Amino acid sequence: MPEDPRVHYEGGASEQARIVAKLLPAAIAQVEAAHGRPFAHPVVVGVYATPEAFVAANGLGNPRAVGMTFLGRVVLSPVLFSSQRKRLPAILTHELSHAHLRTWISQLSVMRLPQWFKEGLAVMVSGGGGAEGVSELQARDAIRRGEHVAIESSSSLLNLGVVRYAPPQLPDAPFRTLMAYRQAGMFVAFLHDADPAGFARMMSAILNDRPFAEAVTAGYGTDLQTLWQRFVQAGPAPR
Repeated sequence: MPEDPRVHYEGGASEQARIVAKLLPAAIAQVEAAHGRPFAHPVVVGVYATPEAFVAANGLGNPRAVGMTFLGRVVLSPVLFSSQRKRLPAILTHELSHAHLRTWISQLSVMRLPQWFKEGLAVMVSGGGGAEGVSELQARDAIRRGEHVAIESSSSLLNLGVVRYAPPQLPDAPFRTLMAYRQAGMFVAFLHDADPAGFARMMSAILNDRPFAEAVTAGYGTDLQTLWQRFVQAGPAPR
């Protein structure tokens, strides 16, 4: 766009690009406030008029995705400007959270961060973007039943993009993915709200490219599993 060179668009999507350009300042401010640093460099946002172009651009060839971050660029599906228009601000912010990490650390370092953390951070920053369809109450009930995300300190390079569950034998389904995103977002929000200074120290260590487990210890002075147990115990009493 001549008005904002960060926004790139497919022919026929100029009006959609203008909408994104208006949303960008607030979305960027949300991400920078939560992550504790400005973007190290501007991020390109791609806006598409046709599903075919979006699928070709999103890195995974995934027709069901509505937003993706691929090689540091955010790409947005045309459904965000039609049937899923209400989701656009949150999904844009969610994807910018992913892209912000990539402006500070390498793609390999981003891949090594635990998937639950990356998605949980993006859900928290965006106010629930990516976890729509599952409430916090549903997520808490599932945790009490023992159905919850696997809180690991690194991501498997063989299962990129997968938020693993514990127990792993739970059936895979779109609802399960939404549940995992919601639970991860709630845990990251707990880490942020329970100790904002600790969260800031952890994020600074992550953006300085320290291993995730070390970053957690630098922020909170304890290990990940202890923090998870505190989160579980802090939940509301069973109904």
